[in-house]
Amino acid sequence: MSALGINVSEAPSRTTIALTGELDPETCPQVTTVTDELRLRGTTLRVDLSGVTFIGSTSLNMLLSLRLRAEAEGGTLELTGLQHQAERVLALTGTRYLFRILPSVPPVAPGVVGACC
Repeated sequence: MSALGINVSEAPSRTTIALTGELDPETCPQVTTVTDELRLRGTTLRVDLSGVTFIGSTSLNMLLSLRLRAEAEGGTLELTGLQHQAERVLALTGTRYLFRILPSVPPVAPGVVGACC
């Protein structure tokens, strides 16, 4: 069984989700459950992937769906902390240009709302 850590930090105009572990068919539904609860209208959802050790096609589809949802609700999706493997998946699939990618994200310590898994 894959292990995934999810930490959510909310601010007035931005929510950051820091993920750790593997994003695979087993763990992506956990992320979707958490993100489905978030209000995206007029806010930025930042997904910190610096702790992600694996990302595959299921993860990519989840991120693409989340991007579409954010845009449909008037929000923005940002990815940060991409490791080499995640960068490679986006490059190989030609989807990198679809995401706003930031080089890094500040630590999520203050204001942590919840942790999952």
